[in-house]
Amino acid sequence: MPLTGSSNGTVSDIPYDCLIIGGGPGGMTAAIYLARMHRKALLVDAGGSRASLIPRSYNHPGFPGGIRGSDLIARMREQLRDLNIEVVEEISTRLERSGNGFFQLQAGGRRFAGQNVIFATGLDDNLPPFDDAHELVAEGYLRICPICDGYEIAGRPAGVIGSTMRAVAEARFLKSFTTSISIVTLGRQPQWDEEVSLELAEEGIDVLVGSLVSVTKGARSEMNLAFGTGEKLNGIVLYSALGVRPRSRLAAQLGVALEEDDRISTGPRQQTNVEGCFGVGDVVTGLNQLGVAMAQGEVAAVAIHNRLRGV
Repeated sequence: MPLTGSSNGTVSDIPYDCLIIGGGPGGMTAAIYLARMHRKALLVDAGGSRASLIPRSYNHPGFPGGIRGSDLIARMREQLRDLNIEVVEEISTRLERSGNGFFQLQAGGRRFAGQNVIFATGLDDNLPPFDDAHELVAEGYLRICPICDGYEIAGRPAGVIGSTMRAVAEARFLKSFTTSISIVTLGRQPQWDEEVSLELAEEGIDVLVGSLVSVTKGARSEMNLAFGTGEKLNGIVLYSALGVRPRSRLAAQLGVALEEDDRISTGPRQQTNVEGCFGVGDVVTGLNQLGVAMAQGEVAAVAIHNRLRGV
């Protein structure tokens, strides 16, 4: 095991083969693969993985009865321990390239050097202004991924929070799972034109523009909404379509190219435009799924292993 940054902030004398920033499924998969190829990887994790909020995933292969996001993370952490992978539970605050070509990462008052970097930093969801929004997500009352759990709607009425075309797209996607769909703008005027409004009406998708007065939990992870207009939606499966905030600040700090939505742009081997830098998981443009993040972690790990081999 290489020397780590000391408590006085000096850089380690022996660099890691790879610094992995982010301890979600993508980052941990990369660490596991690198360790099994006898590479020395350091995982720096500030906590707060989006996967930890998953109440139960039923579409992740290999778990017929589903698995809680926190349980999946715990199992993967156990694999890290079995492989003696070092984990630093700190916030990464700065990343730069030194004169000798190594990457230097500052986290929690310590600095670490590495020959490669994997950004597995994830993203934050823009949630509605509910006092307990994150708890509602973790409990399954507020949903953020119809690809993940649309199947479980089972024909029940659904509501989509949002006032942009993102909400329109999500409402249309949900038509595969239910025929009763409403878009809830929370008092905001819809940001689409009259043609789209007419199309939504023809498709049977209601649009409620009234301000929300109350939101309460119902049965079977359903929600009850009441509006200032007197309208009510009771017993609905509620989704938020308010967008996301990719955690790409460190990558941008290093000159990594970002897409228009601030996600990291990567090539077929998860490489970025900066030599030695890779991106995996939700911070990367693509489908936000556990299996995708893990596969990207595998691809990046193998690419780094081969890069270190000089091939």
